[in-house]
This record gives sequence, structure tokens and C-alpha cells, in this order.
Amino acid sequence: MYYSLYYGLNNTGLPIILVDIKGKNLCFILDTGSTCSLIDSTVVEYFKDIVEPVGDYCISGIEGTKHKVDIVTLPFNFEGQIYKPKFCVRPLLDAFSGIEEESGIQVQGLLGTDFLLENKWILNFNKLRVTTQ
Repeated sequence: MYYSLYYGLNNTGLPIILVDIKGKNLCFILDTGSTCSLIDSTVVEYFKDIVEPVGDYCISGIEGTKHKVDIVTLPFNFEGQIYKPKFCVRPLLDAFSGIEEESGIQVQGLLGTDFLLENKWILNFNKLRVTTQ
């Protein structure tokens, strides 16, 4: 399946996809520079009835500091396919506030290389699309 990245790239400069969780649309950045997928802690609290705790993990921030985070799974629907990725939970809305201020698009998390590799997603920036298996 092919999904166009044009809208997100055109409006934010970022490869953003829209997913469905229990009838709510959430935006995630496809981030090839992140080794783990991240989700905002308020989203986890909102969907606490379907979030499954997995454990904890230690991640390194871009500034080099280490952060202990909870890991959860949260299923979502993307283009008719159900995915159940593992997410590291962090407060992210402040980090993404600039995107929302500039574009009006609120980002709730990012899908890192762990998700992209596990699900065999291919990002083609030449054709501005993601190919899913």
C-alpha cells in the first residue's frame, strides 16, 4: 500500500501520518533518526483503557542525557491495517508546540526506526510516499 507524505511535508516540513485510535485521529512523525517510537504521556492517559504496559527502558535524549521511560503498547489503525507498536512514554507536547503554532497540526508522537523496520515500511522522499507491507 502507498500513502502520500505530501500533506505533512507541505504543511510542516515533516513526514506526518494520521492514525486512528478508537475513532480519534492522531498525528505521528515518521522519524528515521529515532531508534524508538515515542508517544506523549497525555495520550497514554487518555487511552489508558487500551494501553498495555510492557516495562521500562532507558533512552538517550538528543542532548545526551539519559531518561528512564515506561514502555507501552497502543494499537492504532492506519489505512485499514491494525498496528500494535511499543512506545516509550514521555511528555512531548511542549517539544511539538512549535509545529502546532506554525501549522495548526498537533503531533502526539513519533514512529521511530523500531516501528519502521518491524513493519517493513519504506519511506520514499523522492516520490513523497510511504510504502507499507
